[in-house]
Amino acid sequence: METWARFVWNGDSLLPGPFALDDVRLSSRPLHIEFRRNGRGGLPLDALRILIPSWGKVQFDPDGFSHREVMDLLLLGAERVCIDIWASDKEIELGHAVTERVLLRERLPTELNALYLTDELFPRLKELSHLGPGGILLVGRKKGDVGFVHDRLPRDILASFDWWLAPDEGNEVPLKNRGSVTGWVLDGSRLEGGSQ
Repeated sequence: METWARFVWNGDSLLPGPFALDDVRLSSRPLHIEFRRNGRGGLPLDALRILIPSWGKVQFDPDGFSHREVMDLLLLGAERVCIDIWASDKEIELGHAVTERVLLRERLPTELNALYLTDELFPRLKELSHLGPGGILLVGRKKGDVGFVHDRLPRDILASFDWWLAPDEGNEVPLKNRGSVTGWVLDGSRLEGGSQ
């Protein structure tokens, strides 16, 4: 099981922390970096071109719906790149056709309930299990939601994907089936010991 340090891109630093982009501690463990753009605005590709080699292993969540952004980040040296599960099937298929390093991402809604799971999320995950990408990052927005969803996944969906979990708590959470988890994406500031 892998553990990646989760940070949010903040222009000239990474949050929480803040950590300067050239902080040497960022090269000590795999990084997961999120962009919070709501699918709008460009990515800082020129800066990332320089930073990715200095960081080592890094995966990105560009908060996007386009296979082009996925490809741009992979070409710069990212280990994996996320695409939203609600992106069009065509975008997901195009990204996956080029590489296995596409990770589907579901950012759970703040008003999570069982109806959302049964009527929206689970049917979408069943569709996606036939498109190809083999991994899903489940991102929490409030305490307990990642565990709530993971513990209710039907067996066929649970077995269809490698599961990466990013709980809002920032640390590992109790689960009924920990064996299905490929990796944890946890609070980078806690993992790295805070900012300098």
